[in-house]
Amino acid sequence: MVDADSDRRGLEDLAAKVRALRSVATYAEHPADVETIETHFAWVVLVGDRAYKLKKPVDVPGMDLRTLDARRQSCAEELRLNRKLAPDVYLDVVPLVRAADATLHVGGEGAVVDWLVCMRRLPAALMLDRAIVAGTVPVAKLMAVGAMLAHFYSTQPRMAFEPDQYVERITGQIHADRHALFAPELHLDARCIQAALTATWCAAALIESELGQRAREGRIREAHGDLRPEHICLSDPPSIIDSLEFSQDLRTLDPAEELAFLWVECEQAGSVQPAATVLQSYRQASGDPVSERLLDFYRSRRAMTRAKIIAWHLQDPAVTSLAPWRELAHGYLATAERYARRVVGTDLCAGMGDA
Repeated sequence: MVDADSDRRGLEDLAAKVRALRSVATYAEHPADVETIETHFAWVVLVGDRAYKLKKPVDVPGMDLRTLDARRQSCAEELRLNRKLAPDVYLDVVPLVRAADATLHVGGEGAVVDWLVCMRRLPAALMLDRAIVAGTVPVAKLMAVGAMLAHFYSTQPRMAFEPDQYVERITGQIHADRHALFAPELHLDARCIQAALTATWCAAALIESELGQRAREGRIREAHGDLRPEHICLSDPPSIIDSLEFSQDLRTLDPAEELAFLWVECEQAGSVQPAATVLQSYRQASGDPVSERLLDFYRSRRAMTRAKIIAWHLQDPAVTSLAPWRELAHGYLATAERYARRVVGTDLCAGMGDA
């Protein structure tokens, strides 16, 4: 049992570890400088040609990293999963140790105080989100990404669902998003939420048979789980990083849904064309006849889920000031409504507003 005092000590320990990781003396290679990046669940430290990830001792639904062993296991799982799409990027899990003189070091002799995922540092300019902004997205690399994903999905475990079971899973996710988005502490616009929900419920009703067919064909796989442009490196060959390691359930996806998510995130970054090229390549390599109507439904679903995740940042003191989260959440809700309306047309289903 991890109590409140342990939580407090964990945060104090984390601050000390981050201070140490910011010091060049912590590393055997004695780098010229160190750069740190804070994310929702981790600190990423850039050191020369390496990147180290230190996981925060967080406790959120589906992920309790408050103990040293839990963080070690999470690092090992991240390494295992990400070597599938970025085998030459994810190098090892290494210890952060306290030496006899009480100083902290990456590797070497001493008591292990935490664990780090060690990665090869990727060129920032080659990440897809940066390339979209710069207008330097090579089509050939995007085609390689689509072919790589087609092969990846074909080799991943099939997740067995009966058609009605898969439809219930999707509708259950919509209900969960509805409950989360209407949480009073988020102070989101109720009309914006309801407009997106109404359109989404109508789209779900119309697309139900196609969703069931995807399950019947065995299309549902253990996927990447977080296929965003900032996780795609247009290197040669491409690398796709940051698989969602803490939940197999959240990685269980129709590849079409994962590619729809990439589309939404590329649109957010400034252009859907990269996602369209990846989708074209995936279709060619996989022979998957996924329809545009199904993709629009999945785009709506992923935009709504993204709105929920973005809104949750409002409750995290560590990141609440880093972006206009409420405005971003409303933008994703508008995107969800727009794509759902493309499925149903302008005549929304009667009686769905309160679903």
